[in-house]
Amino acid sequence: MRDEYRKNLIEWACLKNINVYIDKNKILSNININLHYGENVLILGPNGSGKSTFLKLFNRSVYPITSNHSTFKLFNKENINIWDLRKKIGFLFKEMEQRVNNGVKLYDVISSGFSGTFNSRYSILLSEKEKIKINNLINEWELNNIINNEFQSLSDGQKRRALIARALVYEPNILVLDEPFCNLDIKSNFILIQNLNKLINKSVNIIYVTHNLESILPTTNRVILIKEGRILNDGSPYELINTKILSNLYNLSIKVIKQEGYWRMLPTNN
Repeated sequence: MRDEYRKNLIEWACLKNINVYIDKNKILSNININLHYGENVLILGPNGSGKSTFLKLFNRSVYPITSNHSTFKLFNKENINIWDLRKKIGFLFKEMEQRVNNGVKLYDVISSGFSGTFNSRYSILLSEKEKIKINNLINEWELNNIINNEFQSLSDGQKRRALIARALVYEPNILVLDEPFCNLDIKSNFILIQNLNKLINKSVNIIYVTHNLESILPTTNRVILIKEGRILNDGSPYELINTKILSNLYNLSIKVIKQEGYWRMLPTNN
């Protein structure tokens, strides 16, 4: 049933026999997967399992080992210009927050989505059309009151919203988010879930990593489990987010429950 459903979806990524080494260490092994428009994909797995490396394949900061038997295509192309890629996919990675120097204003961080550089001098070169896009994003992500503040003075939730706004300047159809809910308080977590659900309702597809089951987006319709650099399983949330499968994934005795559309993970005594 799952394969029949995907036959009707348009593919935007094709990975076949993909292996990734970093500093001579094999991080991903034999990755075979296709991703499609119309899917909101959750990546789950223990720390060190290769989840972030998997996502970095899509922004081309990590490259697979190529062979005659491997394929890596984005938008049906084996080679894609990085600027064309940014117009199709928006990215959020954990290390981005550390790359912003002290003194850089929030507005300049968002506008850097057009230049790729966290530097205020590019903000004065923006076209009127680009300025309008940025102002719309500032309103949508509720950043008006802090837009002239220094980025590094902001809370984790404010930084996260700003960087997602930055990822949206080209109005991409796909967002790749590496642990967007990490270190957020309850209110910031809730606001981010609400805003991401609004994007999904506008036909933006999201592929994301989270360690917090309570942060799983209710609109998630595909789950990929990664363990020790391999895809352990691939299916719907209803197939894979349960006590038995997640206990095996994390090598931990847990109980998984779902309540009002959200999941929770509880420890057990077994």
